[in-house]
Amino acid sequence: MFLGKFNHSLDNKNRLSLPSKFVCKLPKQICISKGFDGCLEIRTPAEFQKRLNILTEKDENKKTNRDLLRIFTNNTIEVNIDKANRILISSELLKEASIIKDVVVCGSANRIEIWDVKKYQEFVNRVQPKYEELAEKDGRWLS
Repeated sequence: MFLGKFNHSLDNKNRLSLPSKFVCKLPKQICISKGFDGCLEIRTPAEFQKRLNILTEKDENKKTNRDLLRIFTNNTIEVNIDKANRILISSELLKEASIIKDVVVCGSANRIEIWDVKKYQEFVNRVQPKYEELAEKDGRWLS
């Protein structure tokens, strides 16, 4: 499980040092995908396969299902974590997430999210005040 958030910066080769708290739970090869809400997502190959299974089990006769599968797979790369705990992120994925240099690396249970620092702050400013309201909408959360 991945929890917490960390501020990091890309180096001049688009490499990101991952928090050691996360690296110790990751295999050497990971998958980086375009996420939702403007972030990138890191998953282990097993977690990536779980997500892929959900998408491939959908009726491929429906255009929305085909489109979602294409966007997900076409915007995913497999990368290795180097000996310095860094990953190389493609310029295409960085562009998808509007990431230039400074990022927030967040644990999100079964995945890790990488956010442009400004986008993350906008997300926090928009959603954090609704924390209790969001919890209340799902009655299980408060029980």
